[in-house]
Amino acid sequence: MSANLWVEQFRALHARARKGQLPEDEKRRYAAAREQFARALTAAQGMSLPPGQSARRSFRIAQGLQVDLAFASGPIRAMTLDVSVGGFSVMLHKPPVETEEPGFTLRLPGNLEPVKGKARVVAVQRKIGTHRVSFAMQGITEKDVERLETALFDLALERIPVK
Repeated sequence: MSANLWVEQFRALHARARKGQLPEDEKRRYAAAREQFARALTAAQGMSLPPGQSARRSFRIAQGLQVDLAFASGPIRAMTLDVSVGGFSVMLHKPPVETEEPGFTLRLPGNLEPVKGKARVVAVQRKIGTHRVSFAMQGITEKDVERLETALFDLALERIPVK
């Protein structure tokens, strides 16, 4: 099967899953297809996965989504540079205290309910006049993980032209 045909079949399966139209046997096939698609995305991004780690939890989408961070010094609204199920990166004028774990509210596309939780600083890269700060998400519910993952697959599929 060609890659284009596989993506189109996955796109159709994903659309049906979003509508809750998959019977149990197709849900298993869909979960496997999501992992396969995520593995292709991580490979395209030059990422290698540790053995046993799910690609669905690792692939990133370069996407500007609004995120509100609640720091002890005050709230900051930023736009993400990239997002994964496990975290996000933003540009900040000053790097946060690395031990602080601000609350966050991540707005999803399409006016969906935002994802909320705590963020832990995992990397800070100094840039000219600013800092790229990467956060790991903590304390988000499994339901929110699933909603975020689905939104990320939506965004990834939007970038692949329909043939």
